[in-house]
Amino acid sequence: MSSARKNKMNVLVFCAHADDEVIGAGGTLRAFADAGARIRLVMFSEGAEGYSVPEEKKTITKTRDRETKAVCRLLGIQEYENLRGLDWNLSVNNSAYRAVIGHIREFQPDVIFTHAELDYSDHIAVSRVTREGWFHAALACAMEEHPLWPMVPLYEFEVINRMNAPTHIVDITGTFELKKKAMELYGSQKGIVGSIFQMMEGRALERGYTIGVKYGEAFRRSDYRPRAVRKLTSLLERE
Repeated sequence: MSSARKNKMNVLVFCAHADDEVIGAGGTLRAFADAGARIRLVMFSEGAEGYSVPEEKKTITKTRDRETKAVCRLLGIQEYENLRGLDWNLSVNNSAYRAVIGHIREFQPDVIFTHAELDYSDHIAVSRVTREGWFHAALACAMEEHPLWPMVPLYEFEVINRMNAPTHIVDITGTFELKKKAMELYGSQKGIVGSIFQMMEGRALERGYTIGVKYGEAFRRSDYRPRAVRKLTSLLERE
């Protein structure tokens, strides 16, 4: 591992649709970028059903791809890949599972973000396949390419449904305005997401209130697999 790699945090994000990354973790991702992190966004759907008028049907995927690239520039996300799946058809299958494993082993993240399992439809599928791939990326299976990579911290974010009992709240007071500007770049979705800015503001205020700041984003660290306790005293230690 090079000294450059040691000094730079790698952040990997798996999400279902364009704009999920902004709603769920936009402020936090910008904060990571400001701290010098290398960030990769992997999107499962090309968003072919995300049009509000029939005239947009043939151009919507190119539009959303262009919007996502603009969002990446604003939030400091250096790498972006779309797996070109279909809306309402994302699932936990071999292809998706191997895609997650491949990205984890090749990118070598220090932390991974994805959807909360208790969200809806495509978000649930992406959450589940991410957890499966994250778990198996550390095991000797699906070994066509890239070395094993350990199970680094995996955090779920909230998009549609409010998350119950988050384990972490990140102060995004300094990046919330950029989060809003990023959402504004998804102009094609204004006729679909409705009062999303009202929801984003209210949720950020609520999350911020719980930790004594203006704006916050909520996350839940995955407990898909228990962490080993080597010493009894570690049960009393805080992260």
